[in-house]
Order: sequence, then structure tokens, then C-alpha cells
Amino acid sequence: MKARRIVLGLGALAGVAVLAACTHEQGRLSFSPGYGLFYNDQGDTVALAYGLPNSDDVALMLQCPKGSGRVEVSDSARDQTATAIVLTADGRKTSVPVRAESGEGGDAKILSGHLPLSAPALQGLRRSGLIEVSSGHARYSIAVQAAQRAGVERFFRVCS
Repeated sequence: MKARRIVLGLGALAGVAVLAACTHEQGRLSFSPGYGLFYNDQGDTVALAYGLPNSDDVALMLQCPKGSGRVEVSDSARDQTATAIVLTADGRKTSVPVRAESGEGGDAKILSGHLPLSAPALQGLRRSGLIEVSSGHARYSIAVQAAQRAGVERFFRVCS
């Protein structure tokens, strides 16, 4: 009798695990807890990089020649069928047509495209500090931490 309860208990637990797996959102990526949106002044350009601080481990990169108002958006090609990077922030969506390029070493593919600093999703990021990034079936969200808000504002100010 005791063995039967254990088997039934394990069966119920397995059922819950299967249900949880079925309800997990397909394509949602998660990154290291150390990831953040960091400002970087690169001389003639400024950048916001979503990744680990002081590393090449970067997911989303926004770069802008100072004063140009023109932003290059790049991300790793996690879905080889992606033709655009879609940014959604503060209820505003912007689709950025992209081209795929080989990354350093020729292994990884990088998706890259351009849009104006005034694009609705970028301005939504500036206001809200939140943005969702998707390309093909892969997607993730970025929440700007309080300590990084000044860098985001500086990016917009120096880029415009």
C-alpha cells in the first residue's frame, strides 16, 4: 500500500512537470543574472550593450555615432530564419530589417540593422526602462536597473 502511494505521488509529480514544460513559453531566452544594459563611450560613437560588464558576452548592442540620431541595432542570430529584430517597449513596436553577418572568427552570425533614434520602441525604452527583443522565434526582455538609468539617458542625449 505504501509503495502504491509513492508511485502515485511520483506519477502526480511527473504530471505537474510535464504540464509546466508544456506551458513554458517557446523561444524565451534567459541570461546570466549579471547581465545589464551598460553605456559605453567609444570616442566617435556611444553604445548601450546588454550583456555582462567588461566582456564580449553581449546579446543586444545599440551603437550610434555621436550626434547622428542614427542607431545600429545588432544581436546574435539565434534563429537563422530571422529577417528582422523586433523591439517592443512601452506599448510601441519597431521592426528593424536586418542582414546577417559573420561574427569574429566566422562562427556566429550577427543580425544588424539601422533605425532612427526617434523610433517608437527606442523612445519607449527611454521612458520605461523596459524592452522586449525578438528575432525569429527567439525573444528576451531587458529591464534597465536603477544604477544603469543614467547611462541609458546619456546614450540618448549624446546620440541625438
